[in-house]
Amino acid sequence: MPVRLLIVDDHRVFGQGLKAVLDAEPEFESTAISRPDEMMGVINAWQPDVVIMDVRLGDISGIDLTRQLMTMPAPPAVVMLTAYADVASVISAVQAGAVGFVAKEASLEQLVTAVWAVLNSGSWLPAEMLGTLLEAYPGPAKAPEQKLIQQLTAREREVLSLMVSGLDRNGIASRLRQSPNTVRTHIRNVTVKLDCHSALEAVAVALRAGLRPE
Repeated sequence: MPVRLLIVDDHRVFGQGLKAVLDAEPEFESTAISRPDEMMGVINAWQPDVVIMDVRLGDISGIDLTRQLMTMPAPPAVVMLTAYADVASVISAVQAGAVGFVAKEASLEQLVTAVWAVLNSGSWLPAEMLGTLLEAYPGPAKAPEQKLIQQLTAREREVLSLMVSGLDRNGIASRLRQSPNTVRTHIRNVTVKLDCHSALEAVAVALRAGLRPE
């Protein structure tokens, strides 16, 4: 069964062009909409695996729509199309529940990589995005986040540190010599204990707590 992708972009030509190139991938089946108010109806009817959504949709925020999606019992993964320099939007999107980010000028290969990453490991944080988050938290560690980190087990703190360094689930599994499923459980426990919606938000909390890449 192909992976279903829903593209939400108010620029109809861009959205249709993105659909055309994604449909050329044999594993993907995609549809594109240019009216954000149609999104929930399409999702309920078609049940996509991933929503690729622009941060700005005219007068409507893609971040607000992501927040709305996260209220669903089993929401699709959200990959945001954004600009890496837009720090405020990146942080807001992470907090809203987005788990992947791709620049609008990125290559098709980068977008495909992001889609597979969020499907296989739960998130996609390219190096440019990590730099953006690091710039957003340049100051001293914050006490509330440090207390949250202290709730983690030693193994969970190790996993979180590797997440901050940009490793995905398979990379962490290789480093720790554990199975990807075991690492997935650790990541899920970390996310719950830090009261986060996603692995990306857990990374943001870790950065506020003072953790930095290796």
